[in-house]
Amino acid sequence: MIPIKIKKNSGEALYVQIRDAIEKAIKNDELKAGEQLPAVTTLASDIGVTHSTIRRAFEDLSAQGLIGSHVGRGTFVLDRNKQASKEVSPAPVKNTVSDYRSNGESSTATRRLRMGISKSLEALMELAKRPGLIHFTSGMPDPALIENGVLERITKDAFKTSEGQYYTYGESPLGLKALREELAKRFNSDGMDITAANILITNGSQQAASILAQSALENRQRIICETPCWLGIPRAFGAIGHWVETVTRDKGGVIIEKLERFNDNHPALLYLCPEFHHPMGTDLSPDRQTQLINWANEQRVDLLADQIFHDLRFEGPSRKSILTEAGKKSCFIMGSLSKSFMVGLRIGWLIGDEERIKALCAFKRSIDLGSPPLMQGIALALLKSGEYDAHLKKARKHYKVRRDTMIESLEKNMPEGVTWTRPNGGFHMWVELPRGYSSIALFLHAIERGVAFSPGPMQDPDHRFINAFRLSYSSVTPDQVKKGIKALGEAVKELLKGTPSEPGLSGLGDFI
Repeated sequence: MIPIKIKKNSGEALYVQIRDAIEKAIKNDELKAGEQLPAVTTLASDIGVTHSTIRRAFEDLSAQGLIGSHVGRGTFVLDRNKQASKEVSPAPVKNTVSDYRSNGESSTATRRLRMGISKSLEALMELAKRPGLIHFTSGMPDPALIENGVLERITKDAFKTSEGQYYTYGESPLGLKALREELAKRFNSDGMDITAANILITNGSQQAASILAQSALENRQRIICETPCWLGIPRAFGAIGHWVETVTRDKGGVIIEKLERFNDNHPALLYLCPEFHHPMGTDLSPDRQTQLINWANEQRVDLLADQIFHDLRFEGPSRKSILTEAGKKSCFIMGSLSKSFMVGLRIGWLIGDEERIKALCAFKRSIDLGSPPLMQGIALALLKSGEYDAHLKKARKHYKVRRDTMIESLEKNMPEGVTWTRPNGGFHMWVELPRGYSSIALFLHAIERGVAFSPGPMQDPDHRFINAFRLSYSSVTPDQVKKGIKALGEAVKELLKGTPSEPGLSGLGDFI
């Protein structure tokens, strides 16, 4: 068997890389007709991927008539000359994606188009690494908010309480029971009705999405992501082997009419960010939430709600979690301490029905046997000591000042026709240019004036929202906000001197 090397951070699905490597080897006669391929378990271990990833690659190769499996014997390379002489082609393998994307040339072409545009946009964003730029691109918490000595204090508290249990993998892949109990207490004060058994501790919320991605693949669930969104989530699903479908949202949330194309009663998992949406900054409206839950119940769709910014509300009434209305049976909540405290404390969680959370433990165990107990102990000490609540009180005021400065600067410097959201919390806001003007072209103008932001197509797997862009205010000082938005306003005015244009696939249109 030829060695197969994969790039886990390339953005291309792992199973696609494996499938293409084997396909190339067969067509180049590096793998001969009749040659036996390694067992799924062996190949998964050698490459460092899950069994489902190998099975998905084998399914595609089988559908193309390149390999065939025999019960009790194994999987073998087929004779392509014999396959070509057959009048009937192999039946396509049913998948979790729409039929026209499930297999073959259309699937490969569509995936490569997506990935090609993604790579081009990422190359464009290399310009944002120029020294001296004011960055409205970073959605990270401000490290200056962490008091000197706080990490040392809470780590000492953790060791005082339970040092002995940090020397092993912990009591269960679910996570430390004391930490889960503390989280349950906090969520119940917000209106939930959960216990420690409803919570799985993860290494950040990204791992929570990856675990559900594996579960969805095993259960043949379609994946749907609301968009715009943070691309880290659809990429986490794609890396496991899913084709990610998208449904657009507006300031009020998922556009319900756009869900009608999924009215086929096929099991699915829908990802959304209902509170301080990333990147729009707005909340899912109550009416839209009820409509979404009703639709999900009718169509056998599970909801995955990202509540990573839940603790960072600056103003306005607090809102109950979507889980309280949807119910634990068909809704998962994920979150972490990465935004509300610090990214280096890789503690997140996944909340759902007790039996379903227990079933997900198998996937968690296969990844890392359980989140590091010491990190969990530090998180527990942070939550119980009062340090976290004191930090939140300060952080909310800190980010609100930056949000207010951003809005005041936009009002002062943006020309007529440019609009933006007014988030009540979180780190991001969404700005829209008049239709027919390109945020990618604006990005190039703004870079020359010393400002960087995230163009709309960088927030969508299908690279739409050409006339919109994300501004992040968490990592910039008020003075930087004033200076940066003034320069950005000048770039916008220069762009709008031109006439509107259809941007085209590149997003540049006639603006460059």
